Amino acid sequence: MSRTVDIDFTFGEPISVAEALHALLSAELRTPPGDEVSYLVDEDGMFDWQNAAISELDEVISRLADKRWEDRVVGLTLLLADGPHGGDFLFHPGRTTVSFVAAVHPKLLPWSSRFCDLGWYLARLIPVLEPLGLSGIETRDTP
Repeated sequence: MSRTVDIDFTFGEPISVAEALHALLSAELRTPPGDEVSYLVDEDGMFDWQNAAISELDEVISRLADKRWEDRVVGLTLLLADGPHGGDFLFHPGRTTVSFVAAVHPKLLPWSSRFCDLGWYLARLIPVLEPLGLSGIETRDTP
């Protein structure tokens, strides 16, 4: 069984992928170190992640926000600014749900060897997403 650590953010109205990603990047989230950015346009249900040069980040965001992908999952891998911890932001069809999958060095609770510190992630993400119309949150940690 694989580990699942994710947070599902629900919005009252569809959100703009570009607006949400720019808000996250303005809040000091960043792409992982290196020359590439990982992104997803799930055209065929296979979740084939792609890479692009970091210099193409604006073009990647524009592609993810393209209206032709509104009925597909799109995503981008980002790290939180204060450490190596991060994951994948997945924008679901209809754009009223965004999942954050803590897939990059999940931050564990200080006293645990198995469970993720979901509060740590929430404290960093809610202030960015709430102004975009956040209306609900569901978390899951299955070590």
